[in-house]
Amino acid sequence: MQRLMKQFFMLVVLLLLAAPFRSWAQEGDDGSEDTERLLRRNWSLFLEYFKTGDFKAAKKAGWEILTLDPARFKTFHSKMIDIYDTLATRAETTEERTANADTIMWIIDNGIEAFPDRQAEFELLRGYQIERQYTGREADAIQAYETGINSDYATADMYYLQRLAILYSNNPDTKAEAVKVLQAILLRDPNDPTAQALLKTLITDPDEYLGILRDAYYADTENRQKLYELANGFYEMVQNYDSAAVYFDRLTKLDPTVKNYWERLGASLLYIGNYGKAVNAYKKVTELDPESKEAWLNLARSVLQVGDYAEARSYAEKAAELDPAWGAPHMVVANAYEAAVQRCVERTRGGWANMKVLDKMVYLLVQNAYARAARDPQYETQARQRSGALSTLVPTAEDLFVNKIPRGQPYLINKDCYSWINRSVTP
Repeated sequence: MQRLMKQFFMLVVLLLLAAPFRSWAQEGDDGSEDTERLLRRNWSLFLEYFKTGDFKAAKKAGWEILTLDPARFKTFHSKMIDIYDTLATRAETTEERTANADTIMWIIDNGIEAFPDRQAEFELLRGYQIERQYTGREADAIQAYETGINSDYATADMYYLQRLAILYSNNPDTKAEAVKVLQAILLRDPNDPTAQALLKTLITDPDEYLGILRDAYYADTENRQKLYELANGFYEMVQNYDSAAVYFDRLTKLDPTVKNYWERLGASLLYIGNYGKAVNAYKKVTELDPESKEAWLNLARSVLQVGDYAEARSYAEKAAELDPAWGAPHMVVANAYEAAVQRCVERTRGGWANMKVLDKMVYLLVQNAYARAARDPQYETQARQRSGALSTLVPTAEDLFVNKIPRGQPYLINKDCYSWINRSVTP
């Protein structure tokens, strides 16, 4: 009897174990069709709940996907991370926040396991989440960023490069690494304000650091990265624009296709007053990036210093076309007109006592240009002040009457010193 009871018990166990397999077999030969159906259903539910912010329901569908096939949907893990990131932020207790943060770390590990080719992407997310969710784990965040970036500073995401540089800069022992990353950022974007500011705070003795950069470059003169670091060091750290121009000029010869080299060369040349070469540098920038309003404006400023007012106006107006709301190009146009009057009166007229009504009409044109510049809040105050300073130089009612210039009608300025202007102004 005891033997029969034992056999009956074993039979029940086997039947129970076999039940799931019979269910799968009824839905598909190997269960794959049913798995796919469940995956699609849960993915649809997951997306719908995710969009509506019902994270409790989204989590439930998400964990079903993790159980069935975590490698099925490429954007799944990032969305799950977003869910737990939000939950961690909303957590009311430290324990709850930590639990959600730990779950994020687990999801990242799972993502790497499911998509080994995307490890770098997940490691960068890990570094970011460690910074957000934990305190006192800066070393872990650095390690994650380092793994994700893998020393590829040339193509790495700029945000994560900045985060890595900031973490490095917080520790005196990794100051050199911070400077290296910041230099790499500035190589890609010389005007990055975060990198510029942080670099200046890190380097307490610029001359000593420049000596290090100089030695590093001359020990390996074929290394363009070291040449750029030296050139940018002279430009950023000590504002030695003569030396900066020399080294940026070398860089443009090594690779004439890099816009940043020409921009920094042009700026250095402007600072030292070498306007002719600055014009050539900025012309190259406009060739490489014809949609850059800054390039056209800097070219206009350089040409203005050379004294070619017509060309300066043309380039400034090109910048204004690219950004009609920008006040800077109109400031340059106004400066060109002012410089033209000064040159005409002092060189051609023989002095300000011999000023003619035509010169005063040009000053009206100057005021019009400043009025356009003043529409931009950034230049409003400066433009209005400059325009107001010219109020005693524009034509008076008597000037208009004596010279038979009708008020309220366009007056064409296209003769004498100003044939190049060929624009009308209404007194």
